[in-house]
Amino acid sequence: MSRRNRHAHDAKCRTLLQATADRLDRLRSQVERFGLEGHEGMSRDELERTLDALRGQHNRLSARVEAARIATDDAWTFARAIADQAAAELADGLDGMEARLKRVAA
Repeated sequence: MSRRNRHAHDAKCRTLLQATADRLDRLRSQVERFGLEGHEGMSRDELERTLDALRGQHNRLSARVEAARIATDDAWTFARAIADQAAAELADGLDGMEARLKRVAA
């Protein structure tokens, strides 16, 4: 059962990593189309810095997922919790960035 849980978590995380990478690419494309003059106090540079921070979170998530994958059976539960927390933080950041860009587009 433990091996099945680990495999399921690893598969879920790999899918999540791909989905968040796709979202980051879409957001980067939107920011690249963003005018240099800025809107509502947001400049393109600020948006790009936010995207860079989100890319860093994505890289940390990738590292946490790998750490959970190679963790011993005793440490796996803790490593999984850390990976899940990193995933939630990245999802929140992506949601926030998408909301900011929707406000600008409106």
